[in-house]
Amino acid sequence: MALVLFLLMAGIIVSNIFEKKILEKSKKATESIYLDRLQPSTYLFQMRQLIADRVFLLERKENDSAYSVYSFKKDLQEIDNKLSILLEKYEKTYIVSEEEVFLKKLKRDIGILEEKSGYNLQQQEELKPKIDAINDDLGELIKIQSKIGEETLAEHAKITSISNILNVVQLILATLIGVFIFALFSKKKSSLNKIDKHRLN
Repeated sequence: MALVLFLLMAGIIVSNIFEKKILEKSKKATESIYLDRLQPSTYLFQMRQLIADRVFLLERKENDSAYSVYSFKKDLQEIDNKLSILLEKYEKTYIVSEEEVFLKKLKRDIGILEEKSGYNLQQQEELKPKIDAINDDLGELIKIQSKIGEETLAEHAKITSISNILNVVQLILATLIGVFIFALFSKKKSSLNKIDKHRLN
């Protein structure tokens, strides 16, 4: 009986240790979903918006005579600075090998875009294919983010199900311990009653 109880208690301790490790993995997976997938996705959407703002500035420069070159350069520089900051933030997140390919291409395309300010209609026309390329890069990165996010969620669901199984195992082991303890006390009480009756006789 004592050996069985010891084994049951050891089972609970071992399953508890495994559960703690699984919960730690679950915590990391949850953090990764936010820090490495959800947050970077917002960076990508913001970059796309900045590219659209850049196109708007180029069109305004061409069509609005009241829009000075000084204001145009200042607004363009502000957009480029925001793009650089978002790229730096994105690079600090967890990047998979598939992302690295498109990220390098994106940085190269943005670099070319920033070199050509598009001060006239001809330069503006030349920049359109590069802007399309940047949007394609961002679109591919968004797809990858979604794909990796789904994989991370699936892993998190798997970890959670294992944790639930361990909880059930611990509950069963705890119930068995209770049954064995009850059986031990019942046996002890029965033995004492027999001794008492023997003495009375």
